[in-house]
Amino acid sequence: MIIDIFLIITSIIISLIGTTYVYFKRENFGNKLNYYANSSIYLFLGIFFFTLFLLSTEIYFTGNIALVFWKISIVFWVFSLGLLSVIHRFIIKFEKKVVLSTLFYSLIIGIILGLTFFSKAFTINSISGYYSIRFKNLLLLLILLCYNFIIIGVFCYNLIKFYSRIGDNKSKKLLSSFSIQFSLMIISYSAYILTQNFIFRYLYVVVYLTGAFLASCYIITKPFLFIELTNRIYDFIIFHRSGILLYSYNFETGEETDDSLLKGSILIGINHILSNFINKKDQLGLIKMQNRDIILEYDNNHGYAILLTTNHKNDYIDRAVNNFMNKFTALNREKLKNLNGLIDVSAFGNAKEIITEFFKPFIKRIR
Repeated sequence: MIIDIFLIITSIIISLIGTTYVYFKRENFGNKLNYYANSSIYLFLGIFFFTLFLLSTEIYFTGNIALVFWKISIVFWVFSLGLLSVIHRFIIKFEKKVVLSTLFYSLIIGIILGLTFFSKAFTINSISGYYSIRFKNLLLLLILLCYNFIIIGVFCYNLIKFYSRIGDNKSKKLLSSFSIQFSLMIISYSAYILTQNFIFRYLYVVVYLTGAFLASCYIITKPFLFIELTNRIYDFIIFHRSGILLYSYNFETGEETDDSLLKGSILIGINHILSNFINKKDQLGLIKMQNRDIILEYDNNHGYAILLTTNHKNDYIDRAVNNFMNKFTALNREKLKNLNGLIDVSAFGNAKEIITEFFKPFIKRIR
């Protein structure tokens, strides 16, 4: 009992630290759905499931109470796995349209919960000072095990499908490590509910706590892991309303570019801005093309605009663009105000430092 209480407290502390940091750094997660999913997984898996899972085997409670703990723990388990699958996909590539997967998860979770609470699904016995809870309903056991391994299959599918699209090797290794870690967690839990062997129970505990600790460390130290690893920014361009290029940066090469290299969709965006240089304060403009999103932002008060090309616009990029505009204007207000005649664009070289500050996850040499 004392060991289990210590383990529960450890899990709660890790979960609370992670949840608190996620809340205060929620802008690092790219979109609200990703933020809510990461917060919920700490609560569902790290606090509710972990606590009920361990307490359900303690003989200090009556058998009926232990069974209630066990059944509720299954509820949090199946929801937690669904969230893990969602987070895994959000980290790789955010998509709002997940209708089929949502319907599938809802159906299988509904079946599991129905069989858990509306049938005599379990038998409970006291063995060596602990409760052993076995599945009496073999259909429930089979469906739950299938669900567990479907989630592992989804991890593998997403990782294999998008692996080559992840920009840097460090992110690839970290994502692969997390995928393996949580797959081992699912396997050890599955082995325990199948055999009721306490070796697998404590193997699950060790694997989970190790994974939760590492996840919290990476959330704090490497937040870029949680904002669509397949997303790209290609070009970042600042130009005066007269059409003169003030600064241009290519995220793929990590180098500044000049106007002679600008072409195609970038020129379309620039022409659009120049023909629509009107007051659009506090509102990002967007041109959607086949494989690109062109983000446009204007500052009429200081007579300049920026254009950014990416394969997918998200909340993180929106905030970074606005933060860039605010700092660039503050540092260059007098220069922009006094622009006339021959313009010395080298005076705006400080743009690179601001780009590095707000777009760090997308700069290859930093990642």
